[in-house]
Amino acid sequence: MQGAGRVLVVDGISDRLETARLQNAETIDFNAEHPVQAIKELTGGIGADRVIDAVGIDAQMPAEGPAAAESEQFIDRFADEQDKTAPRIAPVNGQWEPGDAPSLALRWATQAVAKAGTIGIIGVYPPQHEAFPIGEAMNANLTLKMGNCNHRKYVPGLLSKIAAGQADPTTVWTRQETIPSALQAYEAFDRRDPGWTKVTLDVG
Repeated sequence: MQGAGRVLVVDGISDRLETARLQNAETIDFNAEHPVQAIKELTGGIGADRVIDAVGIDAQMPAEGPAAAESEQFIDRFADEQDKTAPRIAPVNGQWEPGDAPSLALRWATQAVAKAGTIGIIGVYPPQHEAFPIGEAMNANLTLKMGNCNHRKYVPGLLSKIAAGQADPTTVWTRQETIPSALQAYEAFDRRDPGWTKVTLDVG
């Protein structure tokens, strides 16, 4: 909708990758291949013009594959970052388990973007998060744009597109729940259960 010629999506959860494929994205499973290498190969060695980090400190280490082997060397660093930025605040029955690689998405984003490209960060990072590959970003002449969404700026235009039939939100909805089941819905989303990607809560 924004005019991108190609959209590459990196994730490690199969049903989320399938949702992206249904939206005509090219998908990269970081448990099967190294995302930075895959992006470079798909772009002729150049890298992506724009990269969006939509993960934040919930980033997970790959469970297997070449990216997992590389990430092993950062385990101690990731553990230190997790302790400082996303401590285990008494998870209950496995709920709200913080990501085990808080800066991995930022690292991959900086390595996967083309020189003089742009990284947009909408994933959540708390004020105490201090890990960022600033040297790599500076030497690649990157532009960084980040922050919480300015909903008042974007929602009116998006609603107009939906009303005009130019955008259909139902193509990305994976669940529809009622308000009484909201707590269970959040728990399922937190566990990353299959099918819980974009959820609507029916208040009617």
